[in-house]
Amino acid sequence: MQTQISVKAALLALSSTVLFSCQKESDNVNDSSSNLNAFVSALPSVKQIEPFSERLVASPQGRNQFGRLASDPILVSGGEKEYEQALQVEEQLLFSEDQEIFYPGALLKAKTVVEGSYAPIVTPRKPLTISTSLIGDKTSFTVENPKLSTVRDGISSLLTRSFDTPAANITYSYEEVHSESHLKIALGAGYNGTSTNVKGNFSFNKEDKKTRYVVKIQQVFYTLDLDLPEKPSDFFPDNFDYSQYLANEKEKPLFISSIKMGRVLLLGIESSLSKTDVEAKLNASFLGGKITAEAEAAFKELSQNSSIKGRVLGGNAALAGQTISNIEQVKKFLEDGASFSRQNPGIPISYKMRELGTNLPFKTVIYSKYLKTDSSPNSLKKLDFTIFFGREDLATTTGNVVTRLGKSYIERKSAKSTAQGLREEVKFWNSTDVHIIKNIQALEKGEKIVFIFDRRDAKDELNEEFIFELPSFDELVNQAEKATNEKRNMYDKEGGNALKIKDKTDRLILTLELEKQRVY
Repeated sequence: MQTQISVKAALLALSSTVLFSCQKESDNVNDSSSNLNAFVSALPSVKQIEPFSERLVASPQGRNQFGRLASDPILVSGGEKEYEQALQVEEQLLFSEDQEIFYPGALLKAKTVVEGSYAPIVTPRKPLTISTSLIGDKTSFTVENPKLSTVRDGISSLLTRSFDTPAANITYSYEEVHSESHLKIALGAGYNGTSTNVKGNFSFNKEDKKTRYVVKIQQVFYTLDLDLPEKPSDFFPDNFDYSQYLANEKEKPLFISSIKMGRVLLLGIESSLSKTDVEAKLNASFLGGKITAEAEAAFKELSQNSSIKGRVLGGNAALAGQTISNIEQVKKFLEDGASFSRQNPGIPISYKMRELGTNLPFKTVIYSKYLKTDSSPNSLKKLDFTIFFGREDLATTTGNVVTRLGKSYIERKSAKSTAQGLREEVKFWNSTDVHIIKNIQALEKGEKIVFIFDRRDAKDELNEEFIFELPSFDELVNQAEKATNEKRNMYDKEGGNALKIKDKTDRLILTLELEKQRVY
């Protein structure tokens, strides 16, 4: 009997010891996680310059030897002026073969992201879950020991599953490039490797007064997205020694949260033609999305007065890495390899980052100072106005009112890109509404306003999408200034000068009133 009591006592003591040990280990893990979370929370966000639109660079304080005031712009020989800009971007282009740090979950030193060098933080990690936007089979996978090789293995395994072929999603855009330092802004890319890879398409000679443009044709196949951590400790293993791996961090680290996979064609154009002529020929060529006879003629005329170089990254092996120099190669890019498949999986072409500890999207601010000749007197102006659209203001070219608008939107977007801009639904909310009224504020050079009436669900012969573009920014500013001087509205039915716009199919006419204009 005494022996049985002794055995029971020993077992009780042992179980108590094990329980205490487990509790102690759990407490240690909790303490470690709490300390790590507190450490990251106490770190400040990385500092960046405040973003601002393009502006003239002012001369140093006081008057210079020519008697100009400090607020006067810096003038350069040849009629050029010095400008500066700090562009804020959330989604950044990745046009580089140096992709070893660009994968979902990659941890980065915040300061080096601002500087453009992108130094990774290499530490032990907890398992991460990544999902894809592709539709079909199971869309997610878990990486047990996240790093470049294991994430690549996971993506490779993911792509062996059965997914529907996504619809082609191609966007076109172009930007003028004023200097080598301005290239990052034109590309919308803060990573040094991207601009380094592209600048070989240009010869930045200060004595050379050529017009330079970068054209971007981007096709997204799918996205890879990270399940966001609830707290910083969710990124690291239990009992993680942050003092060993993170002690030197002075700002909250950043991590890559989403990557778009696809392919990109970039063209660098240097031309003896004027800015206006180059943009007109670009818009008339392949930027419409189709290579027509007119598009080929416009591109041929452009190429006769320009040096055009380009490269493809991503897509199938037949096209990836190709050098582009003529319209036939652009046509081949648009037609071949336009669909996702296992043989055509795409590569990382753009990415988004978030801040560890807050999960807030990180928007990089790219700064540049450059010289350019003012080609438009309106380049630094902004415009406010109010749009009035009445119930009978959409009609056929024969005068029949279209009463059913369908899904209707007003969109504010870049005039140099086919990518969707800021879109807002417009409709008459009740039977007493006489007008749809929309206020447009601080419209700038390079932006445009578009009305979209999607009637594809209509049961009549007008069952398609109709798109109307307001006049260009320069036209609107000129009209606004003239109307203000004459003390009237820009476009007014009562004044007999309503704005009438045909849609792109020439089947419908949209009538608008633009009032309460202000140019500043």
